[in-house]
Amino acid sequence: MKKTAYIMISNRHVHLNRESCDKLFGEGYELTVKRNMGFPIFAANEAVTLIGPKGKIENVRVLGPLRSYTQAEVLRADCFKLGVDAPIRLSGSKDIAPIKLLGPAGELPLEHGVMIAMRHIHISPDKAKEYNLKDRQVVNVKIGGERSLIFEKVAIVYTEIDDPTMHVDVEEGNAANVTNMDVVEILE
Repeated sequence: MKKTAYIMISNRHVHLNRESCDKLFGEGYELTVKRNMGFPIFAANEAVTLIGPKGKIENVRVLGPLRSYTQAEVLRADCFKLGVDAPIRLSGSKDIAPIKLLGPAGELPLEHGVMIAMRHIHISPDKAKEYNLKDRQVVNVKIGGERSLIFEKVAIVYTEIDDPTMHVDVEEGNAANVTNMDVVEILE
């Protein structure tokens, strides 16, 4: 059986917890939906500024819903502009680099706040069982087309989602010449 997933490309973005949202946008502020990205994830209308030791990046989109942690996910090229040494990690990791977030209601320095997202595939536990995959397992993924390649070190992440979906950042997506919703093959 061929194991497949859709691919989605993400740009730099920020995840916020309740406390951080209050600090950046005001007490009790609720994020508003700009675009649904596959339930329950959405791109919010709200954006913040990332501030590093060497520079800043404005209008960085917030993704909702609110999470249990706050972090910025950036591209490797962004690290040079900001002057940060962001490690490659899965969302929610604790050992990441410092950054400052600036919103319309205040600023928020984060000792552990910025990372480059590790390539990963969101997959339901049921589909993972069908594919014989485990949560946090690392696999390879074959990308077809004119710039075909194999992405190594792709993490499996259990998520209640309809279809397996691989997330890569803009830099990786461009390197493989893929577009959103292309189909890729999961190798072991």
